[in-house]
Order: sequence, then C-alpha cells, then structure tokens
Amino acid sequence: MFDIDGKTYVLKYNLKRVELIENTVGMPMMAELASHRGMLGITALKSYFAYGLKEEGSDAFVAPKVGMKMADDLIENEGYIKVNGAVIEALQRDCPFFFRED
Repeated sequence: MFDIDGKTYVLKYNLKRVELIENTVGMPMMAELASHRGMLGITALKSYFAYGLKEEGSDAFVAPKVGMKMADDLIENEGYIKVNGAVIEALQRDCPFFFRED
C-alpha cells in the first residue's frame, strides 16, 4: 500500500494486466525478472507500477500517465528498492502461476 496525496493505493495484477505491461515495455515479465535477478529497469519498474496501480477499494486502475508520475515521485522519495519490492511482492501474490516450479 502507498499513501499518496491523502489517498491509499494498492498494486493489483492479473494475466491480462501483465500482458498489457509486457506489450508496453517490449519484454516478457519473466525474462526481465530472470535476466536482472528481480531488479526491474527504471522504465519497466515505472510501467509495472503505473499499470498495476489502483486506489484502494476501486475497481478501476489509475490512468497510466498519472501512475507514471506517482512512480517517479515514489522512487525518488521512498527509494527504488522499496518500489521494486512492492511490485515484485504484488506480482507473486496476484499471479502465483508465473512463479511455480512444479
């Protein structure tokens, strides 16, 4: 959860959302995570954050342009590691089928 301008936001993902993000960044999510050991590049991180962002309790996602600005601000104010960790944690929680080894 992130508190931004007095509102609480959460990251939520599903298969369709990940497909949208992959098309935006031009790389499969698992390839990006594997090649960089879970550390997304800045452009990818901002995209994963922006496209997965919802106001808590809302069914609608935040507009990507607004989410990108929020990602910029959070990375600068909270740090890359915190934002990257939140994205990876949400992906693992919401899309466990990507991370199965069986």
